[in-house]
Formats: sequence, structure tokens, C-alpha cells
Amino acid sequence: MSSLAQAWLEVFARFSNRVDLYNFGRWLVLALLVGVVAGLGGTLLTWGVDGIGSVLLGDIVGFHAPGHGESATLSWSMPERPWLLLLVLPLAGLLVGWIVQTFAPEAEGHGTDAVINSYHRGRAVLRKRVVPVKLVTSMITIGSGGSAGREGPVAQIGAGFGSYLADLLRLGYHDRRVLVISGVAAGVGGMFRAPLGAALFAVEVLYSDPDFESEALIPAIISSIVSYVVVASLTGWNSIFDTADITFAKPHELISYLALAMIVAIIGIIYVKVFYGMRDNVFARLPIPTWTKPAVGGLLLAILAVAVPQVLGGGYGWLQLTLDEQLPLKVLLLLLPAKILATSFTISSGGSGGVFAPSLVIGGVTGAVFADFAQRVAPQFAPPTAACVLVGMGGFFAGVAKVPIASLIMVAEMSGSYGLLVPMMLVSSVAYLLMRGTSIYEAQVPGRVDSPAHIGEFQVDVLERLTVREVMEPDQTVASVRPGASFETVLEIVAESDQEAYPVIDENGTIEGMFSLNDVRRVMATPEVWPLLVASDLGVTARGMAYLEPDDDLHSALQRFTAFKREILPVVDGTPPAPVIGILRHHQVMEAYDAEIQRHKEEHADDT
Repeated sequence: MSSLAQAWLEVFARFSNRVDLYNFGRWLVLALLVGVVAGLGGTLLTWGVDGIGSVLLGDIVGFHAPGHGESATLSWSMPERPWLLLLVLPLAGLLVGWIVQTFAPEAEGHGTDAVINSYHRGRAVLRKRVVPVKLVTSMITIGSGGSAGREGPVAQIGAGFGSYLADLLRLGYHDRRVLVISGVAAGVGGMFRAPLGAALFAVEVLYSDPDFESEALIPAIISSIVSYVVVASLTGWNSIFDTADITFAKPHELISYLALAMIVAIIGIIYVKVFYGMRDNVFARLPIPTWTKPAVGGLLLAILAVAVPQVLGGGYGWLQLTLDEQLPLKVLLLLLPAKILATSFTISSGGSGGVFAPSLVIGGVTGAVFADFAQRVAPQFAPPTAACVLVGMGGFFAGVAKVPIASLIMVAEMSGSYGLLVPMMLVSSVAYLLMRGTSIYEAQVPGRVDSPAHIGEFQVDVLERLTVREVMEPDQTVASVRPGASFETVLEIVAESDQEAYPVIDENGTIEGMFSLNDVRRVMATPEVWPLLVASDLGVTARGMAYLEPDDDLHSALQRFTAFKREILPVVDGTPPAPVIGILRHHQVMEAYDAEIQRHKEEHADDT
């Protein structure tokens, strides 16, 4: 063997020792498979929506929506026969409702929320039939003019295949979760030409607080890249939006962007409240079969669309016109509330579609209205209209979906412009903070420790959420002993009490240590030393340390038990000198932990 070959073998051997080639290759193949299938699913959805839309909206209604991106220059027209919307949309809703409720009820609504719920509470299992049902019903909903996006359907399609692949290969629960996240990333990344933003979206959207499924990020990136290549190869490589080269170079404009963030947050809160208010207070109370409710939503949407046809479909074409400043202010002012209502009519009634596209439209229109107002009031501080539209899009979705990082990257990728990252970071962060507690995705949980998917993985986090006050027995009377008390005095105190342990407290109220009944029993076996002993000789001395306070968390308590090798510690009412108000046993801490885990499991069982 030549010296060169030997050198290469040594390099490979060192590389093999550092890298788990089996897992590397396994996840590369799995992520690739998920990416290919999700990409094909996204392509089919695109073709299906375009085909159905061409027939129902184009041929029947005579409505041709404006294009976006490379198609932005194509002609468009208002509905020639708008009254036919009163027939097309209810019939489409009726068909969607029947298919969904007959074959896969979990396919109704915006699919991303269903995936999140399955991840947290359904062991990341999605039935195989969900994929074709979601694909077909979303084609009908969006193609007929429903105000819905494609993010939910493609997310559920990709996640559904990830779940199926885990079943097929008999993978474990952890691998299944990673594949489901990878499927979400692949579906969104390919559909919206945003591979990096989609990967971040998939690991970020599961939680309402700043938390991530970090172990799934790399497979999500790989699957998203593959899906992007598949979809772009079949449908075109251009960005979703065609924008000029916009950059941020005027720091004083940040004042305007800060004001925009506040307005975006207000609109976002209204959007979420209307969306779920319509579901809970209108459609849920209708005394009709569930499968017919999307038809009612379709009828309400049709009535609205006769007056404001811009609400039909996902709305990217109207966003493109907004970016190009081709929509007058009065249309924008009308479109903003109309799009909120249209999305609620479509999805809250049980229709099948996502909330990403409508959210971008609402955020973008908000940005355009703000830009017009700012140019009238304070033109020296007003950013360009297109900049406000893009920043409004990213900031709005960041707030309503709780994805501040993914949102700004996705909008940058969809527009092909990274020149607005700084203001978009500001608006996304502020909108996210102002909208804490409000999310378009109900199934989100605050963080990983709150997810049933991670039960048992975060002992420290669970213990830190419980306090000594919650666990200790209330209204305890604790007998204590002075450090210099004789052993005979100790025996008298022990005889009159049923405690298992006794704190040793000096005249200033400072705890010097603690002794147990076992410590006393050991001395009782040698009566000749009794006259020589005092209470402080019986236990471990730990001045100023061997105690707990009521507001200490149980993780700190467990550390204290371990550090002093004790099974029982006194609880004092504040920093010593302070009265002893109880004692806490080590087994009480562990019982509290077990109870908290069991509570999570029961909540999980109730949700499923």
C-alpha cells in the first residue's frame, strides 16, 4: 500500500472515531426521503390549487387574481360574475366538510396546529389517511377562493409522511418526533422557497416561549433543502415576491419601526381573538351538523367577497401589488379587517388551509397603511412603503405564531432581500413580546418542560417549579434543642415529641445543625458517655446552611439534602435568626416530583 493511501486511511479512521457514521448516514437518508415526498406533495398542492382555481374562479366566476413574483406583470381582473361566488364557495365548503369529517376530522382547520398537538399530546403519530385528505381538501378550499394559506397543508403532509416513515421502519419515539419536525420543515421550506426559515420555523413553532427542538434542527435543514430543490425544479426558482433592493441605512427610521411593531401587535391580538371567537361563539353554536359548517363559512366569505374580492385566496398577488404601491389607501383600509373576517370564515368554520399566507397579507397591509400615515405625519422618519410592508409581514407573523426568528428569515427568503433584517428583528421582537399569551396556534406549550412529549426528561425543571411551601406539612409544631443541652435533656424532649429529627438552635435563633432519632439511639447504647455529651455533639454541624426557607424551590432543597447527607432538614420562616416552622423530608420531595409527572401524564391522556 502506498504512503498516500495509508495516510488517507488514517485520516478516515480518525474521522470515523469522531463521527458516528451510522447515525450520520441514517439521518441523511431519512431527511432526504422526507424532503422528496414533502416536495412532491407541495408541488401537487400547488398544481391542484392552480387547476381548481382556474376552473372555479377563472372560468365560472370570471375572476383572475394578480400574480406575484415573476408573474406579477400578468393581467388580472375583478370578478365578472361575482354572484356565482354565492354558489361556488358554499358548495366547496360542503364538499370539504364532508370529506374531512368522514375520513379524517383532524385534517380540518389550519394543519400546523394539528401537527403541534400531535407532537405534544399524540406521541407524534399522524394517521396515514390525513395526508391525502389534507391534500385534496386544501386544494378545494384554497382553489375555490377560501382565505387560507398553504403552510398548514404542506406542514401536515410532510409531518404525516415523517410519522408514516417512522411506522414503516419501526423507529423509536424520539426518532419519530424528529421526522415529524423534519416533515414540517420540508413542506414549508419547499412551498415558500425558504429552506432556512422553514427549518427554524419547524423547531420554533412548537413552543410559545423562546424554546427550540434543537436536536431536530439539522435533519430539518436537510429535508427542507431537499424539498426546496424538488419544488423549485418543478415550479420555478424565483422568490415568492419580486421586490426592489431595499436596505436599512437611516437609524432614525427605527422610531417609526418601533411604532409599527406596536400597531402590528394590536392588530395581531384582534386577529387571534376574532379567529377563535368566530369558531367558539359562532360556528360551534350553530345547530347544524359539523360537516355542513364550512359551507356556512363559505357563504359568509362569498357575501364578503362580492364587496371585497381581494379577500379571495391566499392573497400573495395583492401583497405584490401592495409592495409595488398599486393599491390605494381606501382599498387597503377595507382589506385589513376584511381579510381577518375572511380567514375566520374559511378556517374557523372547519375549512382546510393554513394561516401563514393570510397572516402575511394582514401584516403587509398593516405595514402599508402605517407607511402612508407616517409619510403624511412625519415624512422625515417614514421608511419606504415596501420596507414597511415586508417588515409588517415578518413582525405580524412573529407575534401571532410565536416564531420571532423563523418569521424574519422566511420573509427575507421569500422576498429575496436581506437588507431589512435590522428593522425586522426589532419589529418581530417587540411584537412577540407585546403579544405574550396570544397565539394563532392553540396547541403550543410554553417550553419543552411543559410538553408531554418530554415527560421525565427534565427533572430539574420540574423540581424548580415547585416550592418547599407547597410540599411541607402545614401548621407544624417543631421541637428544637439548645446546643448546650445535656443528653438527659435531649432524652426528655425526644420522649415528649413524635418528631423524627430535631434542629439545634442557639440563643440567637441560628441553626447549628440537626440530629435524628437514630443519632440518639446510637448514644443510648453507651450510657457511660451520656454525662459528657451535649445536643450539639449529636448531629452534623452546619451553621447557617442546614436549613430551608418556604420559598426555596425543590431542586435547591434536593441539593441541600445531598450536600449535608441528611434525609430531613428544618424549614425556617426567613433568613435566620428566624423561627422554625416545619421540617421537610427527602421522600416528600421525590413524592412531589412523581405527583407532578403523573399530573402531566393525566393531562396528556385527557388531551388525547
